[in-house]
Amino acid sequence: MFEVIVHKGKLKQAFSDCFDPLKSIFDNVPIPMQKDRYVNGAILGTCRGYAETVKLSEKGFASIVDAVFEEIFRQDSIDVQTRTETWLTEADAVFMESYYQAKEKASRDIDLAWLQTYAKAHFDAAFEVRHTT
Repeated sequence: MFEVIVHKGKLKQAFSDCFDPLKSIFDNVPIPMQKDRYVNGAILGTCRGYAETVKLSEKGFASIVDAVFEEIFRQDSIDVQTRTETWLTEADAVFMESYYQAKEKASRDIDLAWLQTYAKAHFDAAFEVRHTT
């Protein structure tokens, strides 16, 4: 169990750092990322490839996926994971291409510079709107 906790922390930090240039002051990523098949395929593929590299069980894999999606998408993580599962089940072309590319690139070092480059090219930084009443 301790091993899974270490891997969760490592992956959460790697994805947090990856998307840091796009985060709002409250650490939220841009909302359109929630529905982006490429980004979500890359997240899941990276987690799968990493889990295979470090020989995590399916339960360990599920645990790191939950932690990573929660780190990135916060309160919307369940909705995003449900959408991601649908794309995986339906074998969506864009999603699957990203998933397999990310899975191949995954290693113990978790270098996500390629994903950060993609995200910065395709999304504007998130921002928070203040509401006054």
